[in-house]
Amino acid sequence: MSWLSQRGPRLAQAAAMLAVAAGIGLWGALLLAPRPAAAPPALAAGPAPGQDVTPVANWFGGGSARLRVAVVGLIASGERGAALLSINGGKPEAYRVGQTLAQGVTLSAVLPHGVSIDQDGIIEDISVPAPARPAQGFVPVAAPAAGR
Repeated sequence: MSWLSQRGPRLAQAAAMLAVAAGIGLWGALLLAPRPAAAPPALAAGPAPGQDVTPVANWFGGGSARLRVAVVGLIASGERGAALLSINGGKPEAYRVGQTLAQGVTLSAVLPHGVSIDQDGIIEDISVPAPARPAQGFVPVAAPAAGR
């Protein structure tokens, strides 16, 4: 009898056992591997660096949207002035002359009665709101607390 006929069934059995072990190992590694973490949300893609879209934006109706600026208070006037401003209804923050309020908008001057802002090349003066004056005559006072 030849060597292959005597040991052939055992070699086939060993090869089959190796194939089963390799299959179990491969599928175990695939099924038991940790799941990948969720990808972070995509960031807002802006224009590519070095690509200026301002001419196209102006062609379709003008640069940035108009900014609503409210003067809450004046800290100092003049070239080195500063003012407390509320932008688009947000919380008041202090800004110095020349500081950028938003893209294309800078504080150009602080005056004794308000501020001037430069918004896309258009200078706009914003006055400090006048304090509310009481009506002529008697001013109502809160009623005293009960029990006094």
